[in-house]
Amino acid sequence: MNILYTVLIIVGILALIGLGIVWFCMRIAKKILHPMSKRTPLGMWPDQVGLAYENVTFKTTDKVQLKGWFITSPQESNKTIIFMHDWGMNRSDVFKNTYFLCDLGFNLFYFDFRALGESGGKTSSLGYLELRDIKAALEFLKETRPQFCEKIGLYGLSLGGMVAICEAAHNPEIACVVTEASYYSLRRVVSRWVWMKYHIPYFPLLPLVLRYIRKNLGISPEQYSPKENIAKLAPRPVFLIHGRYDNLVPAAQAKLLYRIAGEPKEIWLVPGAKHNKCAEVGGFEYKQKMADFYRKYL
Repeated sequence: MNILYTVLIIVGILALIGLGIVWFCMRIAKKILHPMSKRTPLGMWPDQVGLAYENVTFKTTDKVQLKGWFITSPQESNKTIIFMHDWGMNRSDVFKNTYFLCDLGFNLFYFDFRALGESGGKTSSLGYLELRDIKAALEFLKETRPQFCEKIGLYGLSLGGMVAICEAAHNPEIACVVTEASYYSLRRVVSRWVWMKYHIPYFPLLPLVLRYIRKNLGISPEQYSPKENIAKLAPRPVFLIHGRYDNLVPAAQAKLLYRIAGEPKEIWLVPGAKHNKCAEVGGFEYKQKMADFYRKYL
């Protein structure tokens, strides 16, 4: 009897541990999919740097309301660059490092992804649903400002980079793409993020996290990863900017993407830069390289 009780106790303990692991994995997945704590207010507006702008609102095909800014170049340009921020950020976070492009003859369009910034929605999908957001932005531009978007370029930061690559891969209207700190695959970036935040190894917990994400979204978002799409961009050019000391998305991932991308392609590993810090560390050279790329290909 004592042996039976011992076995039952051990089984009970293991069952509780198992339930605890499942609960913890679900909690992590929910934080990724529903980043309410990451919805931060805008920290900067175009008029603070002397730029006139329009507040714009538009809806996605699944009825999520998105908000953004449209800034017209003083040079009456038909070229527009659309900017996409990272997970947990908003449009002002990319605006502060890229608004200089307005004076170089480009119209600028910034918007907040769903569940972030001032946009509606409660679910972030690390790319899958955000593709609906960029499609809605493109449709909005073509319907309301066709004269300004005869040539369209994309810029994406991390998550935004993934969306830019995937959208451009399947949309021939996109002329060129600049990505910064873009990840190689969803699995890798989630694994790295979970390790950095919770110090949890990939196995056995991360497969449960990814499984919950797939179940919640109803699809496998891995198929939208840059590694699956970047080769389809050619012959449209892509410029990969990445911090050499990126702590979330190692620079080796940028090298892998560069290797499988078609020509024309460029890569710049910014010395000393960590994740999303290329503009801050790169300074004037960052602006110069980005300006040269858009001038050449857009």
